[in-house]
Amino acid sequence: MKKIPWGILAGVAAMVVFFATAAVVILFVVLNGVAGQTNGSTTIFGTWYQTLIFVIDIIGVLAFSGALTMFILKALGKLPEKKEA
Repeated sequence: MKKIPWGILAGVAAMVVFFATAAVVILFVVLNGVAGQTNGSTTIFGTWYQTLIFVIDIIGVLAFSGALTMFILKALGKLPEKKEA
């Protein structure tokens, strides 16, 4: 567990969360504008790709939280060490 680069994994997960959140917001705004012009309505789960991006966003948040927690535990020296037989 001490050899895994938790800081890098947390950074990658943070980037995934940032871009997925931006994609969800931008898609909602664009599709809501189109729906407004055509007297329709839209939701965040209106299409399959919006739902997929939202699920990727949630998984990214969980991965970021876990990696950040492990990074902090590693920095504090609280991770268990591997016992040699």
